[in-house]
Amino acid sequence: MYSILSWPLALATNQPTFAFTPPMLWLLIAVVLSAIDLFIQKTQPQKYRFYVLMMGVSALIESLILWRGSIAFDFSWANVMYEDFDWQIFYWMGISLALIIWIRPIFIVRKKFVIPEATEATTISEILSGETGMVIYEGASWKARNEDSQGIAPRQKVYVLRREGNTLIVVPDKLIHINN
Repeated sequence: MYSILSWPLALATNQPTFAFTPPMLWLLIAVVLSAIDLFIQKTQPQKYRFYVLMMGVSALIESLILWRGSIAFDFSWANVMYEDFDWQIFYWMGISLALIIWIRPIFIVRKKFVIPEATEATTISEILSGETGMVIYEGASWKARNEDSQGIAPRQKVYVLRREGNTLIVVPDKLIHINN
């Protein structure tokens, strides 16, 4: 009744027969989920990457917790495998959720938003020299700071030089044309 694999595994664990224990189950789940993520990572959109890997890592953590717990508390696997398996799944889901929320964002590479140099905007309010006001840039209202020594009147065309946080740094249209 023994399979070809169970006899070498029993010899490796110094047991008369090989028993498939919960830490081995969770280790197998961890390897399978991590391999799945490895093979399908390029086919997933950027925002869905690393979910399966985080579930695999949490299965590995679950395996280590059960293995160390069995050594520390010397409990029977039959009780853990059949009666308390729902708690293992609950802990695995909790660890997965924690990893997805706090660890997964470290692996996601986000593109930085860069405003192209010298793009146009229109002032909504008057912007005095060195002060902030409001402009319409690409259809949205933005806070803007005037870099020129003179004020800018409302409904005037301005050029956006750069962005600092949520504030656009602007200069009047006439300043760009005078220098050219």
